[in-house]
Amino acid sequence: MTHTLRSPRPAAFRLRSPQDLAAGLLLAAIALGGLWLARNWEAGSLAMMQAGFFPRLVCYFLLASGLATMFRALTADAPAALAWAWRPSVAITVAVVAFAALLDKLGLVLAILALIGIGGLAGRPLRPGPFTALWATLASTCVAIFSWGLGLPLQIWP
Repeated sequence: MTHTLRSPRPAAFRLRSPQDLAAGLLLAAIALGGLWLARNWEAGSLAMMQAGFFPRLVCYFLLASGLATMFRALTADAPAALAWAWRPSVAITVAVVAFAALLDKLGLVLAILALIGIGGLAGRPLRPGPFTALWATLASTCVAIFSWGLGLPLQIWP
């Protein structure tokens, strides 16, 4: 009786971390969308940068991060995916959109107040003292940097 020796099967790619794959796909999609939006902008060169240089550079780094994260999904074991945290995701998204919508109408200081107030719904609410300290610090720092330091024509108050 003869025995046939089986050759070992080639190792197939096995998805070890579905959440890393999802995160990598999201990063890559955002990067590709940004590259598509900046497709008509002149990039220039390192010596003479133009409007499209930095956005494209950021998108390329984001794409590389997405690809590395997707590769990690095949090579590194990760714990099972947790349930989606809807409340923080919605609260942070609404806070950023509200900030953008209110910046011209209410000014920088009050738009930051709305940002912190709505964003605070993502987790445990802050007590009034820490909330006020966070708002005052963030608002004064943003006014100092963007309005005074960089000279951007931002409305500070309504």
